[in-house]
Amino acid sequence: MVELLSIKDISQELGIPQSTLRYYRDLFMDYLPATGEGKKKRFYPEAIEVFQVIAKGMHQNKNADDINHDLSSRFTRFIEVNSESQESDATYSQQEEANQTQALLTVSQVDGSAIMAVIAAQNQALQQIAATITIVNEQQEELHNLKQEVTKLEERLETELTSHFQLVDNRLRQVMEVKENNKSKSFWQRLLGV
Repeated sequence: MVELLSIKDISQELGIPQSTLRYYRDLFMDYLPATGEGKKKRFYPEAIEVFQVIAKGMHQNKNADDINHDLSSRFTRFIEVNSESQESDATYSQQEEANQTQALLTVSQVDGSAIMAVIAAQNQALQQIAATITIVNEQQEELHNLKQEVTKLEERLETELTSHFQLVDNRLRQVMEVKENNKSKSFWQRLLGV
């Protein structure tokens, strides 16, 4: 008997997170040989190679259509047949046709809802990008204003420092002149203040 694998088993085998494998499973279920439904769904060992091809395609940034094309060229689509519905050949034939029609409708609905989910996710991402661009533009404008203010402050500081140094220089000259005048006078002249 073939040993069936859970998503957890495949995750451990390939080193890919279970959530990622579930995402791959939902996109490419037609190529994954499996049995059961819901949490009891188990995969045949051949599914490991299919998951590897999907993971490789995703790693190469291929879109779902390209990966689907790769899978269709390497693997056959997997259709699970329920043996309880095979009461007779005629009944089976009608049941198979009904199942195929239902499967096509389900695939169309899944594809449509998957496309809508992708569009919604892309729309949300675009809105976040637009909001981020708005914030960046506001920050750039604020930065520009701050740079202008810094330039004005630097100019003002330079003007005030120049004025201050001129004042200090003039004061030093005055002090030096007084000192020179006092040196050239004799001791008696300075004492008497003449």
